[in-house]
Amino acid sequence: MAIALTKYTCFKTDIGLAVHNLNTATIKAALTNTAPNIADTVFSTGVYPAPAAANNYTALGHDTTNVYSAGKMTGTDITITATAGGIGPFRYIIIYNDDAASDQLIGYYDYGSAITLADTETFVIDFDAGAGILTIT
Repeated sequence: MAIALTKYTCFKTDIGLAVHNLNTATIKAALTNTAPNIADTVFSTGVYPAPAAANNYTALGHDTTNVYSAGKMTGTDITITATAGGIGPFRYIIIYNDDAASDQLIGYYDYGSAITLADTETFVIDFDAGAGILTIT
């Protein structure tokens, strides 16, 4: 993925407090058109409304099928193909820990402008094999 992940401020603290197990936790990628606030700490559809659960999109996000090793979390690319009714608009992909007690936030990708998928259009969340979802250095 050419777009860099912006980490939420709480992420470093949450790592230190063992909130995230980046190898075994269910890490999700959720679509939203609401600009992220870097100071937010938990994922909520009240704060980050997502497209409706329809047309091949899961409202609370898709599982990244993540693996963590040697300071890098990788994931399986997610392909979303719109069916009748489309999907969107969305501009941001919110990455959060669905296994954490309050769905703690990790980071987000900003695509720069709103995207709306029409029937049969496809959007791929491409977790670059080299860079992965995130790297901890």
